[in-house]
Amino acid sequence: MSWAQDDRGTALVLTLVLAPLLLVALAGVLQLGALRVAAARVRAAADLATLVAVNDQDDAELARSGALRLAADAADVAREYFARELELSAPLLDGAAEDIAAAADVAAYPSAPAYDARTGARYDRPTVRIAADVPVRSPIFGALVLRPVTVLHVIAVSSPR
Repeated sequence: MSWAQDDRGTALVLTLVLAPLLLVALAGVLQLGALRVAAARVRAAADLATLVAVNDQDDAELARSGALRLAADAADVAREYFARELELSAPLLDGAAEDIAAAADVAAYPSAPAYDARTGARYDRPTVRIAADVPVRSPIFGALVLRPVTVLHVIAVSSPR
């Protein structure tokens, strides 16, 4: 009988010691999962913005020469759509979607070949590129004495085919 009582006491102490550690590990895993979802949404927003902007072709140039050339406002279109798409994830962001899109590095290369000074890439077609640092809330990390905001770096590039 004394063995069962000793074993229950050990199990109680072990549970009291391990339960908080397991809860912290579970919270960290859940926060990492939420960050992966946020990263996927941000990447999708940037990809869609570049696709929309690259599809904004200069129709007059296309009719005249048959060559694909971006419209003059392609960078503005990309920034506008990036802000619109980020607005759908506003609860996850640590800032206004418009401010994040305004701070993004959006570059349009209307004719090819072109070289991207930021990435060093060569573009053989008209291209739109967005590079952005998107701050995302990570409250569980903040509660665990880590940073409450995680910055996601995203680069999206699109060109017509």
